[in-house]
Amino acid sequence: MSRKYEKEEQIDKDFYKLNKKAVEDLVTADKENSPEVSREELKQYRKHSSLNIPNWLKVVFIKFWFAGAGCYFFLWGLGIYVPSGLDLMAITALAMGFVTDILVNNILRFMEETPGANDKWMMVTVRGFVSLILNVIYSFVIMFCVYATYNGINRLIIGMTGKTDTLPFAVEPVAFGLIYMGVDMLFVGLKRLVVKNLAGARKKEEKS
Repeated sequence: MSRKYEKEEQIDKDFYKLNKKAVEDLVTADKENSPEVSREELKQYRKHSSLNIPNWLKVVFIKFWFAGAGCYFFLWGLGIYVPSGLDLMAITALAMGFVTDILVNNILRFMEETPGANDKWMMVTVRGFVSLILNVIYSFVIMFCVYATYNGINRLIIGMTGKTDTLPFAVEPVAFGLIYMGVDMLFVGLKRLVVKNLAGARKKEEKS
């Protein structure tokens, strides 16, 4: 047997061992035995667009767009079929709960650079059927705040102008989307503040 043949055979054996090990590592990979990967390295494998849009702006736009769409399809779309304003708001709140749970939150999770990175922009972070129930309840709370905001703005305008024959600030998708998104972001911000304060208090207790 020539040395050249022996060398080639050794290379083939080493190559087989390396590939076998790679396959075994891939099959048995999980969170415990996988190496840590930095955010910088993960970003290299993500698609980059020429527009560097901040993540928070994407989140705000998504929340605004879906809220505006909810107004268009439910408040406007069902207005001629549901004469009662309160019933219409209840239907919209219920629909927005489903939209938030099934569409908005899943889109935010899909946009994440790392798992859980966009949880800070959601009021409800748990998953499953409980998540749907909580998001529906949360949507009713937001809808009440949106109604109160519209009512307050209209009272203010009527008080300043004295005109009571028309509704000065009517419901339409853009303004509704902005107000709904604003109320949602306010509640999410308050939640983050409370969580941060509780975490800080817990750390102080552990140190003392």
